Amino acid sequence: MEQMIITIKDGRVKVEVEGVKGVRCVELTQAIEKLIGKVGDRCLKNDFYRSPKIEQSIYPKQFKSEKIFR
Repeated sequence: MEQMIITIKDGRVKVEVEGVKGVRCVELTQAIEKLIGKVGDRCLKNDFYRSPKIEQSIYPKQFKSEKIFR
């Protein structure tokens, strides 16, 4: 399950992303980082270095074959 956990303690904000693989976790936190301001530390979890599962479907292109004879 994808989730973002935001903790505010002693004036510091901690944002954690769980269940997201690859750079998408950083992309998800960008809006919050813009609101907060300067990012002090960034600690990347192991999921950051894992590739997200990409599902790809390949459909054969249908085309009309015409033979040209001269």
